[in-house]
Amino acid sequence: MAKLHYLMLLLLIIFLAIISGWIFESMEKLPVLTKEKLRHDPDYFFKNFTATTTNNKGQPAYQLKAKYLQHFPDDDSMEIQYPLFSFYENNIKTWTAQANEALVTKNSQIINLKGDVILNQVSPTGKNAQVVKLTAAQLTIEPENRLAHTRSKVKMYKGENFIQSLGMKADMSKNKIEFLSNTRSHYVLPKN
Repeated sequence: MAKLHYLMLLLLIIFLAIISGWIFESMEKLPVLTKEKLRHDPDYFFKNFTATTTNNKGQPAYQLKAKYLQHFPDDDSMEIQYPLFSFYENNIKTWTAQANEALVTKNSQIINLKGDVILNQVSPTGKNAQVVKLTAAQLTIEPENRLAHTRSKVKMYKGENFIQSLGMKADMSKNKIEFLSNTRSHYVLPKN
């Protein structure tokens, strides 16, 4: 009778081991569901760096120099301190944009510059061409489309002349700038 008791106890232990193994295996296959959002903590950072993005021909499309960058994995955004963006066309630097800080979102497709923003045309083309410099408190850049726009107050300098406006759209690839509203200009006549 004692042997039958031990045999029954052994069969019960084997049965429980099989059932618990099956339960653990089925739990591993279930996705882990959580309502907790990822924290907005940086996963990496860079200090005093230069990064270049190339086009499909392997030529520079734009370059970023900055004092500090930190990346956040929860929304794939980057915060940058004192960025300097340089935009290239056919290996020639055409425009630069700098600011006190930047927020890069949407897989680096949107760059929001804030604080003492300066957008410079580096290589103007054409006869009697002059460098264009724009200043603003905020500027949004779409680097892939080579577009820049703002709704804030903007001032464009070209030589001694300037234009002030509330809002602006710029197509850096076509060197075309559109002022949106409340536009005023100051033009200095050429000296003979």
